[in-house]
Formats: sequence, structure tokens, C-alpha cells
Amino acid sequence: MGTEEWHADIQVTETLVKNCLREQFPKLTPIKEVKYIDEGWDNKVFLVNNKLIFRFPQRKAAVALMEQENIILKNLPTFPGVAIPILKYIGRPTPFYPYPFQGYTIIPGLSGHQANLALDDRISSITTLALFLKQLHSINDLQARTIGIKPQGLGSRSNIEHVITILEERIAKIRVRSICNVHRGYLEQEIITAKKLALSHDPCLVHGDLDCRHLIFSGKNLTGVIDWGDTDIANRAVDLGVIWSFYPSDCHSKFFEIYGEVKPEAWKYARFLGLYSAFSLMLYGVDLNDAMLVTEATNSIMRINPSLIIS
Repeated sequence: MGTEEWHADIQVTETLVKNCLREQFPKLTPIKEVKYIDEGWDNKVFLVNNKLIFRFPQRKAAVALMEQENIILKNLPTFPGVAIPILKYIGRPTPFYPYPFQGYTIIPGLSGHQANLALDDRISSITTLALFLKQLHSINDLQARTIGIKPQGLGSRSNIEHVITILEERIAKIRVRSICNVHRGYLEQEIITAKKLALSHDPCLVHGDLDCRHLIFSGKNLTGVIDWGDTDIANRAVDLGVIWSFYPSDCHSKFFEIYGEVKPEAWKYARFLGLYSAFSLMLYGVDLNDAMLVTEATNSIMRINPSLIIS
């Protein structure tokens, strides 16, 4: 197996976490339990004393993202009905762990792909997500810069050519590993359509990596949004891909009723980003042996364009 961009360059263990916390945050003692609960592309996640979440970067590239996340979490407004992480602890590098880390009070619940949501549960949650995104995207370019956010530039998901290049690389790996049979013709049609899109320049603050993993559900209700390390100043389409990937198309009109108008080019690109995210999560889920994530990613593709996967 080749090295993927999400592969760790350092192993973060429960013992390492305990040592870091005991050294830097003695008020946390006694540390009764440190439990590994999850990981993303950048960080390993641990539950401490059943009430605190600590995230430890497991590769150097994640450090800048966490530093930006620390800035934005201190400056974001509150979102009615949707919790975001409230930082309690910011750890520093140590002789035995080279990166900063962070801790916050747990947001109870499960990620979207883990929450076992019925179709009606998804549809009802789109109201909460629409209100959340409407408020987030009301923060314009200048306001976002004022609170310390910097545009990602060429690496932004609003860079269509960059996204297409990465998508093609990941689908090539999906094919080589026989994860699924992707229809070449329909995929090429999707890419050609995306290349013709011309996004308007109306940047706003975006979460930047909004997918099923970062939507937190308590019971059947959307109650939290986590993982703000990829925050960007970009076209709102970057966040709207999740509407295509996580929700059936027949409830999209309900989203517009609350969120407001979305320019046609942005909405078309959001659809393409939904596919980009789904194929990326499929490859990532297989790599982590996360069957629920692979299933959600596959279902996302089928929601957007079922012709892309040859059964």
C-alpha cells in the first residue's frame, strides 16, 4: 500500500497522551481514563475522563491547520442549536511529542455516518444545517480576515483545477485497488462539466471540510459541527457539497427556503464537490477499515449520480 497524504508520521498512543497531559495540565489529575475514540486525516482523538476531547496531530502538515483552528474557535459567534468546540486547553510541543495539541469539552453525539439516521431524520436536520450555514456564510471576506483567517489560495477547494487533479488521482487509486468500478465515461462527463464552471468572486467564511464526519448528531438531531482546521475564505460552494452528498435531492428545495438563493454555477460546483468528497472518503474509509464510512461514501455517490458506479 502506498503512502497516502493522511498517513501518520508519528504514532500517538494513550500513554503519550497521558504523559503530555500530566506534564502540562496538572489540574486535570487524576487522569482516570484516556480512551482513543477516532481519528481523521490530521489528528487522533482521545476522550479524557469521559468529558474532554483532546486532539493530537499525527503528522506535521496538520500543525498549521490546528493553529488556524485555535484562532477561529476563539472568534466564531455562537450558532443557535449547533455547538462548536469550545477550547479549554492548548498544549505545546514537548521533548517526546513535537506538535501542539488541543482540548475541549465533548460535544455529545455521533458523526453523521455513525448515527444510523433514517431518511426522515436526515431530511428534518437540513433545517438546522441551513440556518447554521446561512449564519456562517454571512461572515464576509473582510470580517473573516479581521478574526485571523487566511485564504488557502491555490489549495482551496474553490480552485476547480486543483480539485479535479486530486479527484483523478484518488479515483485512479480506487480502480487499482478494485474498491469499486467507476464508469470512465460518466466520470469524464462530470469533469468536463466542472471545468466549464466559472465561480463568481464573492468569498465568505467557510468551514472548508464539511462532510458526514463533521456533523454531530445527538439522537436524531443535528447538534454540532466539529473539525475547523480547513477553514477558508472561499466560495460558499465549498460547504454546500454536503447538501448533495448527505441529503436526498428532493429535500434540497427545503434548504433553499431557509438558506436563501445560491447562484447556479456555485450550486453545480457544490454537486461536483459532493462527488469529490464521497470518492475521497471512500478511499480513506477503506484505508482505515471503516465500513460505515465506506457505505456512506458509496451512498453519497449513488445519491448524486448512480451511473458513476458499475455494479
